[in-house]
Amino acid sequence: MKNCLQIWVLVCLMMAQTVFAQNIELTFTGADAAGKYVQLDSVRVENISRSWTETLVYPDTVLTLTDETGVNEVENASSCISYPNPFNGTSRIVLTFPQDEQLSLRVYNLAGQLIMEKHLQAEAGENCFEVSLHHPQVYFLAAQTARGRLVQKLINTGCSGDNSIAYIGNQGTSLMKTQKLLSSKPFQKGDVLKMTGYTTYDNRSVVSEAIQQSQTESEMLTMVFALPVFSVSATTQVVFSPGNLQWSATNGGNTATTHAVADSSTAAGTWRFAPNQWDTIGASNSNIDSSYTGWIDLFGWGTSGYNNKYPYMTSTNPTDYGNEDNNISGTNYDWGVYNAIYNAKTNTTDAPGTWRTLTKDEWTYLLNTRVTTSGIRYAKGTVMGVSGLIIVPDNWSNAVYALDSTNTKTATWTSNIINADNWAEIEAAGCVFLPAAGNRSGARVRNIGSGGYYWSATSMGKYDAYVLCFNSSSLDPSASGSRNLACSVRLVKDVQ
Repeated sequence: MKNCLQIWVLVCLMMAQTVFAQNIELTFTGADAAGKYVQLDSVRVENISRSWTETLVYPDTVLTLTDETGVNEVENASSCISYPNPFNGTSRIVLTFPQDEQLSLRVYNLAGQLIMEKHLQAEAGENCFEVSLHHPQVYFLAAQTARGRLVQKLINTGCSGDNSIAYIGNQGTSLMKTQKLLSSKPFQKGDVLKMTGYTTYDNRSVVSEAIQQSQTESEMLTMVFALPVFSVSATTQVVFSPGNLQWSATNGGNTATTHAVADSSTAAGTWRFAPNQWDTIGASNSNIDSSYTGWIDLFGWGTSGYNNKYPYMTSTNPTDYGNEDNNISGTNYDWGVYNAIYNAKTNTTDAPGTWRTLTKDEWTYLLNTRVTTSGIRYAKGTVMGVSGLIIVPDNWSNAVYALDSTNTKTATWTSNIINADNWAEIEAAGCVFLPAAGNRSGARVRNIGSGGYYWSATSMGKYDAYVLCFNSSSLDPSASGSRNLACSVRLVKDVQ
């Protein structure tokens, strides 16, 4: 399907008994900046000239617009589509009729000589044929019915075994490898259309670069997506998980399963990413006990418990987290040693190790050193009433939304007040939001809404580690943190 979508040339001649209507077909596909295929979720087509909007939702990838200039009826229309065209010896032809027809198909060369013909009863709807031609040259396919004649130019660049027309069949649904949306909206050639594509990348909706142009003919349009990536070193780019890391002994259910200590025999428990980037469990994490069955979103240095304790609390003794290694590793110290971390947001089972924690140097490069298209790396703000840090992707354009007080460590939460509609646009353009979720000491959560604390994967001593720390007046990607203080976890995945 992917290859066909990228190479179809769609030419459609519309005819009726007494009037002629010219249709325009817009065929959409998606690609990233490097030209690699990207599957479209939807395409929004806005007619600037006539103030209407039409949306194609996958698998619809072809929009048919009927030019209403001098046309007063289109119900008798028939169409002919060939794909691919040009082709290497063999192509498919789809003929669409509003009613059953006695059909004659003839293929001629440029000299007007009849090469082959086929006669049959064609049914209403789409009828598919496979045309094979032996010699590479230009041909004309003529489709004749009692109501009129359609002519399609065929460009053959290869050699088949012999010349033939094979009838593949008629189906109630489209025989083509794409779906079509026939728009009933008013349209005339030359109308200005604005087209925007949407796709899902790493569990986020991503918007394409918009195409705006005067539309006068059928066309294949590639929606280009500058996919949101974040440079964390001169050679490494990552994508962020769609939310902070959370865990529940019962997958958020209500059965009386305790948050038992994780060890080599512990299989209970489910990891997930928070459903929204601004989501935190917050104060309800405070002073819970082993019978608590909800989600937990704040963790200590390790997620597997410590010294026969529980993941929902931390030790008040820093020495319980002593580790000679200079990274997160070992029984009590890494993210999910015994309960592997999965991307449960989409119910998939990504292999353990797919997601990781940024190092201290990577947090520092991301926020202080990285070069971006816009010159912007981050901004503070409030999203959906939650204060936090907005990190923009390398290819961010401030034209999407004009962020204020950017790259300013001393900016306040009120620098950018972002509502649901604005955040939908900002997130679709690739931005990451780290909520100021506070931190945990023992079983108590503190600093909710006033401070953000995110672990790095880098130790700074036997009992301490580096932390990204931000509040309404400061930001430090390499702050020190005792391992017994629970900080938020936001994972990343390397771009391959």
